[in-house]
Amino acid sequence: MSKWKYGVIFLAFIVTHLAHAEPKNVIVILADDLGWNDTTLFGNDQFLETPNLERLAEQGMLYTHSYTNNPLCSPNRASILTGQTPARHGSIQPLHHLDNVRLIADLPNSAASNRMSIAPHTVTRLDTSIPTLSSVLKENGYQTAHFGKWHLGASPYSPLEHGFDIDIPHFDGAGPTGGFLAPWDFAPNLQPQTPGEHIDERLATEAGNWMAEVSQDGPFYLNFWAFSVHSPFNADPDLVARFVEKRSPYNIQRSVVYAAMVKHFDNAIGTLLDKLEELDLTEDTIIIFSSDNGGNMYSVLGNIRATNNFPLRGGKATDFDGGIRVPTIISWPGKTTPNSISSTPIQSVDFMPTLLEGLGISLPSQSTIDGQDISSTFTGNSPDPRPLINFFPVNAVVPDWLPPSVTVQYDGWKLIRSFEYGQSERHLYYLYDLQNDVGETTNLAAEYPSKVHELDLLIQQHLDEANAVVPIPNPNYRSGTFDYSSIGNPAEHWRLPVVDANNAPPQITAYASEQRISEGQQTSIRFYVEDDGNNASVNYRQVTGPDVELQQTEPGILLITGPTVYTETIITLGFVANDSVNTSVKHVAIFIEPVESAPTVNVTSDTSSVEKGKSIELNITTADKNREPLTLGVSSSTLPESELSAPPLQGAYDVMIPADFTGDSVTLTFTVSDGTSQQSTDFTFSVSAPEAVVDNTTNTSSGGGTVRFWQLIVLLMIVWGRRIGISQKAFPGRLESEK
Repeated sequence: MSKWKYGVIFLAFIVTHLAHAEPKNVIVILADDLGWNDTTLFGNDQFLETPNLERLAEQGMLYTHSYTNNPLCSPNRASILTGQTPARHGSIQPLHHLDNVRLIADLPNSAASNRMSIAPHTVTRLDTSIPTLSSVLKENGYQTAHFGKWHLGASPYSPLEHGFDIDIPHFDGAGPTGGFLAPWDFAPNLQPQTPGEHIDERLATEAGNWMAEVSQDGPFYLNFWAFSVHSPFNADPDLVARFVEKRSPYNIQRSVVYAAMVKHFDNAIGTLLDKLEELDLTEDTIIIFSSDNGGNMYSVLGNIRATNNFPLRGGKATDFDGGIRVPTIISWPGKTTPNSISSTPIQSVDFMPTLLEGLGISLPSQSTIDGQDISSTFTGNSPDPRPLINFFPVNAVVPDWLPPSVTVQYDGWKLIRSFEYGQSERHLYYLYDLQNDVGETTNLAAEYPSKVHELDLLIQQHLDEANAVVPIPNPNYRSGTFDYSSIGNPAEHWRLPVVDANNAPPQITAYASEQRISEGQQTSIRFYVEDDGNNASVNYRQVTGPDVELQQTEPGILLITGPTVYTETIITLGFVANDSVNTSVKHVAIFIEPVESAPTVNVTSDTSSVEKGKSIELNITTADKNREPLTLGVSSSTLPESELSAPPLQGAYDVMIPADFTGDSVTLTFTVSDGTSQQSTDFTFSVSAPEAVVDNTTNTSSGGGTVRFWQLIVLLMIVWGRRIGISQKAFPGRLESEK
């Protein structure tokens, strides 16, 4: 065998090893208070603008049923970093900016006499004795940085004590004090580059600069935890004016300031994605995007709420899905199917074990992890149903509030237990069928007592196993003093202003005969208005989803026919009624079931033939209208399986033809599957004998080429050695265990 052939084999070995051994970078993007309906990810929203979130979703997998483990920020931030529920780590309220340091949850001695339970005190710092995602990755050679909001405690509990090399702006508060636009009182170490610069857009630039500095020195972990879209509510005036032009009373979202804040956040994500592309790191970087809790439905901007989580009920600081269901995207190059969707329920505590196990890093042995590895969802293989726990034993008197509670979701059902507030039994229960009642409008607890018992056992099992500090009966409660009718009604400072106390706003009633329909199926929507002055009228308009014909068959009745869609789609109608003083808005959602469509695969090449001993480059394109996770396989009756590597879902695919191949053509069969249906396509190319090569190894005129070739081999060996060193630094013990 010639030296050239040995060289080619060795070169192939090195390149293959480098591609396999390179550790993945990790970026966790966390929004603050961004609700499930605060983006354009789940429908054709006509008001908000989040093109960069859509761009990220096109790179990876969008989760439609992603849940936090608490409806407030600090508890869920602790859950993301530790993989533990608030029932275990003890943080249940965002009080981590206060002076009082409490590392273990406990119970106060008393409570107000009109409260039926004594709710626990929250932990006020993230204990540095608990292993975190950042500390584990740092121990395994990752370079680490935190940019943005922390709210888990000031030094000695800051990011710098939890495994991060740097922390910018090193601020421990709950929100951007003084606002998002420069100058920033809370970030004195950052000097604005332009007047009125937005803090998150600046932090994204700084984070990009940091990635550029460290990306050649091994893998990195970047926490980009934005301040957006937490209060205070302000944005670039020019951007606000842009949304004034788009505002409509029919829209679900109507706050122009909030819309501009969302756009600022999306701009920051765009900056990060652009930097990854500039550094050629997109394919080497895992990105997880999520939010710390649901949208803020209690703050009032003028005469409207900051946001609207419709069709979900409630918002931040509530146990309903509007408070805990959030947009989430995971982009894991080589694992997640680009532009795919998963409806598998996941939770924030899953991020840590999924990342560590996927990176080949052991979970910390000294800590109990409540989450699980959800990487099976990347290929459409949903894990068995499991209980998702949301622990929120807090009195927060916002719209749709409940007494101190804990929630479990399991196999399409949701049970809320309000501790010690039962009337005929110990606890107060709310049971919902989430599949058929997305808005949690009908409490089925009395109708399905066995289901309540089944789910309550799951709650108790977790609370006992986590050794949770839970509310206890209030011995000082004065019987009858708690007003059950107050549940769900906000405190005075969270109520919308009354325009005219002597003129009640019009009351719109609108509902669909069927909330969930399929292609060609019809549903009727009935609507009417009640107004004391009898001078209000109702107008309507479609605000989300593909355009459909609204047939008004008679006054107050609309008929809708289900359109053809390939992913679950929500069609929303907005109804607006106004009299001389007040305007009222009501929305109705219709869920359209998707039509099943088989995936497709297309294979092309710039050439139709290849010589023996050489490779042919193919280009693969797969598509699936249903946006389901895909798998792609390749087989051949003429090439042995050992010669065929796993093909990518998109992009270049090289096939090497052995030098001793005896045929004159090769046919490859590519089969793409979405788990339900599949499609195959063949690609055939001819194979020819190699051209005769004159051996000029004794000719000194060719020596330069030979020398340069072996110089390349030596250079690659040096690079290989460096990467081995990086791998040993990033994953100590891994190479030793593989010997």
